[in-house]
Amino acid sequence: MLKSVLKIFPIAGGMILGGCGKDTASPQDQPKGRPPVPVIVTKATKRDFPVYLSSVGRCRAYNAVDIVSQISGEIISVDFEEGALVEEGQPLFHLSDRRYRANLKAAEADLDRHRAQLSIDQVQLERSKSLMDKDYISKQEFETYSTRVAQDRTNIISAEAAIERAKIDLEHCCIGAPFSGMMGKRIVDRGAVINAMQRLVSIRQMTPLGVDFFISENDFPALKRQFEANGRQLSLEIVLVADKAIRTKGILKFLDNGVDAESGIIHLRGEFPNGTYQFWPGCTVRINVELEVLKDVVMVPSESIKVNNAGRPYLYRVRADEASATKHRAEQIYPEVGYRNQEFTTIKQGINEGETIILRGNMLLGNGSDVIPMPDGAPAGQALQQPKQ
Repeated sequence: MLKSVLKIFPIAGGMILGGCGKDTASPQDQPKGRPPVPVIVTKATKRDFPVYLSSVGRCRAYNAVDIVSQISGEIISVDFEEGALVEEGQPLFHLSDRRYRANLKAAEADLDRHRAQLSIDQVQLERSKSLMDKDYISKQEFETYSTRVAQDRTNIISAEAAIERAKIDLEHCCIGAPFSGMMGKRIVDRGAVINAMQRLVSIRQMTPLGVDFFISENDFPALKRQFEANGRQLSLEIVLVADKAIRTKGILKFLDNGVDAESGIIHLRGEFPNGTYQFWPGCTVRINVELEVLKDVVMVPSESIKVNNAGRPYLYRVRADEASATKHRAEQIYPEVGYRNQEFTTIKQGINEGETIILRGNMLLGNGSDVIPMPDGAPAGQALQQPKQ
């Protein structure tokens, strides 16, 4: 048993001695560093930066009504195409006017009859006055003739009103557009007999359009201050959500007279021209309200700004380093950022105009990583030139 134990020790000792006898690993055996990271870079720029408040809203037609008939009758013509643009006053429907022309003639005849009767009764009134002065008739008989004349005058007024009413009904036989706009789907066809107040078609004004949106009450003081300072108008940028390439300019014209107590928002309304009809009532848009323009500020693309776990914004810039295999290293910095929109972020401190910053590819980076910088939009493999010695 003792021999067996002694045989083990030399082997173990040899193993220990062998492990201690090798001082350091050869360079080939050391773990290799992380390979250079290709990154897309751009330059920090300096220019004017508009400060916006952003919101989402919907376009609305300033005028949108249903066309209804004021009278009953047969539609003898439809004078528009569905979806067509029409001008204010343009005829849309024609109704048969034969009955209404007859009513007008009857009202005119009644007026003539009442006027003739008034002439007769006025003559009798004058005659009765002279007879009453000679005591040939009583005062009561004179007052009877006087009452007839007053009744004739009332009948004339009623007949004139009937003529006016008949003329209005006759005018309603032609139904025109109340304002310029786009026609909707037609509900009735030619030859249909319709009733008064029956809906026929809808029309919507297409230009200018309104846009309804809202902002938080926290943003309201700054907006109201600028709104009052600019003559109760502020510039708007309206962007179609379904196609961000479709955008236009407008004016903020209205602030609601109170803050919603439940949601803490205030409703606003703007107006913009829609001459090309790219925006339609009801479509969803993003609204940017321009509050002010900062002059000559350093800015970088917002895409380059990241936020760490502590909520602190950072970015990487490229610095020259001869010790790097690519002559470029990434430097992580924490600049003081200002305003931000979807495209750019202003920098208060930490980045100067013209410095190279990393736009994309920074997910694999650390401070001091070797990088292969390529300009934004460059063909694959086209790296930036190495800095001159």
